[in-house]
Amino acid sequence: MQVLLVFLSVTFVLSLGAKLPLGGTRNFDIQQRIQNGNYAHKGQFPYIVSMTIRMVNGISGCGGSIIDHNWILTAAHCTHNAKWVKIFYGSTKYEQGEFSHVVGSENIIEHENYDNRTHVNDIALIRTPRVEYSELVNKVSLADRDNDYVGAVAVASGWGQNEDGIEQENLQFIDLQIHTKMNCWNFVVKPSDTMICVGPFVGRGDSGGPLVTRDDPKLVGVASFLDPGRLGGFSRVSRYLDWIRNHTGLQ
Repeated sequence: MQVLLVFLSVTFVLSLGAKLPLGGTRNFDIQQRIQNGNYAHKGQFPYIVSMTIRMVNGISGCGGSIIDHNWILTAAHCTHNAKWVKIFYGSTKYEQGEFSHVVGSENIIEHENYDNRTHVNDIALIRTPRVEYSELVNKVSLADRDNDYVGAVAVASGWGQNEDGIEQENLQFIDLQIHTKMNCWNFVVKPSDTMICVGPFVGRGDSGGPLVTRDDPKLVGVASFLDPGRLGGFSRVSRYLDWIRNHTGLQ
């Protein structure tokens, strides 16, 4: 499939979902959805999960990635002040799955330097009961430490709306190209080495959802801020390998 490098018309839809910074420093209540993507078939992305998150003042939804039998990687802005999380595994239907787990806040590990105002270090781990792998449920490998993946094609996946703004329950995906840090300057205030930019982005991907290289699949990014028609920002997984391994024991 060709990389989508054209701007598409995107509808901005307000909601009470999790907040993503637009431009790196501003917060908006926006619905974080991929629009105009391709529909995934069952088992195509066995590492993605959908999550319902109980916050202090309501319910939110996010995506996440299986990185081991007992661990999900997602965005800290998804889990910040969460009371519990319900995780759905192995389905292309939103908030459905082959099975699900509910975990309490004691199983959530946010990056200790996460800033919920600027969304710096927007990354979190969720400890889960052990999950056995299958054709529909499996982990994704983490990014290589010394590869910046600039120029690579990566796949963003999530649940979204169609072009008419009607909410869809089916998993969608889109191919995007990873840009240099310099290309972020026109869109992001002070892009950092912990950020990865892709685009042009033609919709909103689920917060906390995965960005995975298309060839030799590696989890390179976690959806942090997304700006339709421009670039999308993801937390750069390779910069957090030591943090992930210190908390999970993964090698």
